[in-house]
Amino acid sequence: MKFKRPRNLNYPETVRFHGHDGPFLALGYILGRHVVKIMKPRGIMDLRITVQAKAEKPFTCMLDGLQCSTFATLGKGNLLHQTGVGDNIVVKVEKGRMIRYFRMTTQAWDICFRYGDLAKAARKIRRMPVREWWSCHDKDKG
Repeated sequence: MKFKRPRNLNYPETVRFHGHDGPFLALGYILGRHVVKIMKPRGIMDLRITVQAKAEKPFTCMLDGLQCSTFATLGKGNLLHQTGVGDNIVVKVEKGRMIRYFRMTTQAWDICFRYGDLAKAARKIRRMPVREWWSCHDKDKG
């Protein structure tokens, strides 16, 4: 059975789902919103997202932000987590033949780890353009 895409969760709903606000949740959420905007998925299975990051908090908080903004989920198997090495976070997004890779910028790292207040750091992240926090390059599966 194929389902239409439901309405995306807004950010306050995402915070409620996750349990608290924070910069990694915000980074996942804004990246997911950006991906939906540029890749225009029609169904709940159109995107396949793979996140390479440490398998520990706060890095894994990004997964909840991505789930709430893209409808790719761990349960459906179209959101995958691969344990990364070091502090690099790379997100691979696939839709059909299009592949986009996103890497977290050093500016994003600074906000995440040098800002004392998690909610303030998240607010700053949500107010800036996605390109401040994520660098992107495309690849065709062709």
